[in-house]
Amino acid sequence: MKKQVILCVDDEMLVLMSLRDQLMRNFGSFYRIELAESGEEALEVMEELEKEGHEMPIIITDQIMPGMKGDELLTAAHKRYPRSLKIFLTGQADAQAVGNAVNKANLYRYIPKPWDEHDLQLTVSTALQSYNQDKQLAEQNRLLENLYQIAQQEIEERKRVEALLAETNQNLEKKVSERTRELSKTLENLKNTQAQLIVQEKLASLGRLSAGIAHEIKNPLNFINSFAALNLDRTSELKEIIDTGKFPVPFKTGEEIREILDDLVSNAENILEEGRRADRIIRSMLLHARDSSTELQSRNINELLKEAVNLAYHAMRSKDSFFNVAMDTIFDSHVPDSMIMIQALNQVFVNLINNACYAMMEKKRILGDKYMPRLNVSTRNNPEHIEIRIRDNGKGISEKSIGKIFDPFFTTKPAGEGAGLGLSISHDIICQGHGGDIQAISEEGQYTEMVITLPKNNL
Repeated sequence: MKKQVILCVDDEMLVLMSLRDQLMRNFGSFYRIELAESGEEALEVMEELEKEGHEMPIIITDQIMPGMKGDELLTAAHKRYPRSLKIFLTGQADAQAVGNAVNKANLYRYIPKPWDEHDLQLTVSTALQSYNQDKQLAEQNRLLENLYQIAQQEIEERKRVEALLAETNQNLEKKVSERTRELSKTLENLKNTQAQLIVQEKLASLGRLSAGIAHEIKNPLNFINSFAALNLDRTSELKEIIDTGKFPVPFKTGEEIREILDDLVSNAENILEEGRRADRIIRSMLLHARDSSTELQSRNINELLKEAVNLAYHAMRSKDSFFNVAMDTIFDSHVPDSMIMIQALNQVFVNLINNACYAMMEKKRILGDKYMPRLNVSTRNNPEHIEIRIRDNGKGISEKSIGKIFDPFFTTKPAGEGAGLGLSISHDIICQGHGGDIQAISEEGQYTEMVITLPKNNL
């Protein structure tokens, strides 16, 4: 089996050699490290690797290089190798270059130079794990779906044979009984397998949100550090102007001072926003990471839903930092505190909002700037029950699929992006765990609305 390849691109050979040595030290036993000194050479190396049948999970590149820049290289590579994860390792990438790499090449991470070897190792290790897990999950989903279809076909065939035997020959009653016992055993095994898969999916859901939290927080911290460094530079410039001792200052110098002050204010606002972003991510992850319990506890549905919206939004932002959605929330202030399974219901809300964001992201990729994603989340305190509605203007669900969305293992997502258990688990939590109801209303290409009702007499 051929080794997977990590491609490193930089116009400074000293940097390439250092990068290669660190990667060989940590990953050389299992991965092949390839080097290129320019974007053009990197594309040629990619073509040769593809001809030889090598996979290329990771591309690491500098930004400022002669000829083709780093963001241009990643954009060209993404068109041909969309599954490869792209990493900027540079000290000179501006916001526009990073934005181009995120928008056009699905940039995975940005690491400023000089880098820390441990941080580089952790980033590459996480990227390789993500790449191979996605690949493995796609294959497992395919095999699991085949097994499920085979089991369904066997069940239907056994039922047909049993009915035929009962109608045509009384003397075969014993054989029919044996087949029935076999069928019951098969069904029991299938139920046990499904229960185990549901537990695994619950753990995987937490794992997917938790695994990248350190790196997700690293992004706003990198921005905070960058803006703080800019403020130091601009403050030094302002100090030099003031140290000239010329007062009142000439008009041109006054304009320079105002420009510097504007930059300082803007950078400070960015630092504050990124700090708040990191704080929101941490608080939401702490809520989701608590142990799940079936114990009923008193909690306000409105507050739980707000936290779920916040957590789901940041989960999607970790996949696409430029994802934006117009969000409307209408929470009925008369909704009372209720006895609920807090973590289980939080899992339902996060899953439904994640699905809505995914549908809107897919539609955005197709329609571009002429489409504006919009999410509506609302609650209503009705006489007999509490009603929760989550509506998106995404790609919707077809009539053929809408009747199957709560079936185990059914998914409309591409292979590797969903196991088809999220809505099935949500249905069980709402209907069996809380005695409520969940329904989907949709028009393909226009919208999807999930409607949850929780009876008050069971809360």
